[in-house]
Amino acid sequence: MHKLIKIIAVCLSAFILNSCAQTMDKTLSPPSDTKWVNVEVKNPSRYTKPFPLEVTYISHKCLKNRTSGFDGSSVTEPSYNGTKIPLQQQGKSDVWIAKVAMRGGGSCDWTLSEFNLGIEYIDATHLGEDLAPGAAVGATIAFDNDASRNGQFTFVKGDVRLTPKYYPYIREWHLVRQKNELTFLAKERFFSYRAEGAPAISYMPMIDESKVVRYIEPRKKTDDSHPTIIYPDGTVVSDGSTFPDFDKVDGMNSK
Repeated sequence: MHKLIKIIAVCLSAFILNSCAQTMDKTLSPPSDTKWVNVEVKNPSRYTKPFPLEVTYISHKCLKNRTSGFDGSSVTEPSYNGTKIPLQQQGKSDVWIAKVAMRGGGSCDWTLSEFNLGIEYIDATHLGEDLAPGAAVGATIAFDNDASRNGQFTFVKGDVRLTPKYYPYIREWHLVRQKNELTFLAKERFFSYRAEGAPAISYMPMIDESKVVRYIEPRKKTDDSHPTIIYPDGTVVSDGSTFPDFDKVDGMNSK
């Protein structure tokens, strides 16, 4: 009987916790005195477009419980609230802007934890009729210790101005995927910064489409087959490398 009561209690607790999680109020209602992060993105090409800001808010008021996979104990954690904020184009210019509230407010007292910003190709056919747009590039801007806890974030004080350079990166697939894709060759696909306060964030990327890099997957998977990388100057590498050397491309003259 005692065991049965214990099982019922555990099930009831789980039901209550799940009900709370399902009914958690994720409504954002920034208070009038909140600070705002102003974001500006310069679109570098008519073939690209800034993607909506991918924003994460955190609440230390509305907590959630999960079961630890290590010892089965109950762990209490903050709750997260993800939302997307579209950037607005300024007239017919290449400048897009948005603003993000540091305090999301609401009944859970949401506060800004981090957001992603960046660009993606929306049209790839100018570099090949069989190409589809691939992965985006950009940056993650963290605003608290929770978002930057992996230690791979660069701390910055004041406004953040990013001016990365990218090159077109065509990937031809033959084994698993059928559609070839156009993405970006980058020094780092997503930069990671830990900001203090509510700085202005500007992202001003440049794409040099005079230097196109190609990655060609082998048509058959064998022990001695390797991908082929073709650099802008015509250099062909098939030595087991799986990713082009950005610095090598950056220092090359286009063919």
